[in-house]
Amino acid sequence: MKNIFYVFSIFFVYFYSSNSFSLQTHQNKKSYKNTVQDYIDTAWSLTLEENDSALVFAKRAQKLSKENNYYLGEAIALESQGLYHEIVTGNYDLASKFYFEGIAICEKHNLTYASSIYHSLGVMFHTSDNYNKALEYYNTAYEKAKKDKDSILQKKCLINIGSVYSSLQNFEEAKLTMFKSLKINKNNELNYNIYANLGNLFIRQEQYKEAIPYLEKAVEIHPDNIDSEKNLMYLIEAKAALRDSTGMYQKVNRAITEANNITALRAKGNLYDALSKYFYAFEDYKTAIDYQKKYHSIYVETKEKQRDQTVYDLETSYQTEKKERELQQKKANEKLLVIVLAFLGILLLLLSFFYFKNRKKNQQLAKQKLLLENALEDKNVLFKEIHHRVKNNLQVISSLLSLQQRQITDPKASQAIQEGRNRVKAMALIHQNLYQDTNLIGVKTDDYIQKLANSLIKNYRVNDKDIQLNLNVEPIKLDIDTIIPLGLVINELISNALKYAFKGHNSGTISIDLKEDKNQLNLTITDNGIGLPNDFSIEDSSSLGFKLIKAFSDKIEATLNIDSSEKGTSISIQIPNIKTH
Repeated sequence: MKNIFYVFSIFFVYFYSSNSFSLQTHQNKKSYKNTVQDYIDTAWSLTLEENDSALVFAKRAQKLSKENNYYLGEAIALESQGLYHEIVTGNYDLASKFYFEGIAICEKHNLTYASSIYHSLGVMFHTSDNYNKALEYYNTAYEKAKKDKDSILQKKCLINIGSVYSSLQNFEEAKLTMFKSLKINKNNELNYNIYANLGNLFIRQEQYKEAIPYLEKAVEIHPDNIDSEKNLMYLIEAKAALRDSTGMYQKVNRAITEANNITALRAKGNLYDALSKYFYAFEDYKTAIDYQKKYHSIYVETKEKQRDQTVYDLETSYQTEKKERELQQKKANEKLLVIVLAFLGILLLLLSFFYFKNRKKNQQLAKQKLLLENALEDKNVLFKEIHHRVKNNLQVISSLLSLQQRQITDPKASQAIQEGRNRVKAMALIHQNLYQDTNLIGVKTDDYIQKLANSLIKNYRVNDKDIQLNLNVEPIKLDIDTIIPLGLVINELISNALKYAFKGHNSGTISIDLKEDKNQLNLTITDNGIGLPNDFSIEDSSSLGFKLIKAFSDKIEATLNIDSSEKGTSISIQIPNIKTH
């Protein structure tokens, strides 16, 4: 059924386009239109024969139409090329391209022929079993045909829409659509195709009684059409299924005559098989067996030819595919070579681009780095100069205090001046260490504390006593914001120990421990002196030294603990969130 539908659809497109040309040429007798028509007629005829020359004539028609601004001829020539690729080459993508180019010309110049090309698109998708696309384009063609009042195309669109619904087994919708097509141009010769489709539609549902009237009409209206033997076959099978011989005498004889005369083996075999079923249904077993033997003989002959043809086709296909594979491999290798060369060229360009870009960028970075290094060096020199000057100024202050101390005879006043000098020296020592540090990022605690402690022992003149200094200080670098208050606290704690802890003792030991643990700095200063008074409280102490210790501890958010007895004093300080370098 699908092959019959296909041939008939192509014939209809050819018939419809020829009519369009005839109308145009009747209205305009210019010779180029006649030539275009001849080219198109030839192209369509050769396409049905699957002859490659069809494309030559279609292109000639397109060229001549384009040269004379004959838009209808150009559109139909494009449709012809689409039809060629659909039937001959099977390249649906290329066929669609030509169809849509033809539609574009029609729409640009308001030509009604666009509906015919949409119908051709529907036929293409119908024959490739893409029913959804086929319905889409058939419906588009139908709506345009209604707008253009083209009853023939309307009828054909509905026939094909009904065929699609039948293929989708939507039999009810198929039947309604077929009946709708019958109402358009009722006496049109296309009705035989509608009756044949309706008959086959009912047979597919095994509704033989409903099928018979339509098959009889299909046979009567067009007894010599290309579907004659197939429609007879369906009619005979339907009658056999119903065991109804009414009106079949002449039709059976006609089927026998056609079966004996027809050359197509498949069609001949189908008619013999239908006749065998018919005579068997009416218990004429001898005749039924005779036709069954004929059917079987044709079946065997067909199978042998099919087998021989299959072998030939396979051999031809193998050789063709082998050549195609070799050609494709050669093309693939050439394409791969081109791609590789192109890739290498692009890669080389990219590498060159990034090389010169990075080179330029590196040169810029080198210049910027040099500028930053120079700026940093200038900054370091400036900071060193600042720390050097601060240290010198503090030493000047210490010298002035020393001069002032020499003029004072009061021992307490002299001691107060000395303590002030010690504090100034503690800060001056920090700036001296910062000045000597290469990166100016901090002061090393071990070196600083050792120098500070030795300086204090020397200044308090305890050489007559054997004072031992035990240092267990980790080499930690602290920034200036931390080391200054910490240094002053250590200055006060060591000074107090030297002044008061060893009264009445000829010797003594001062131990200093400094460690870092989980971002916390732990400082402990211990002596083995006489200890602090029993009622001592740093909160209530009037001593300037302890007031300074308390103030600087609070500044660096440190926790202060004092443990004192007759065996000595231990003061520990915990500084949280310490930043080391």
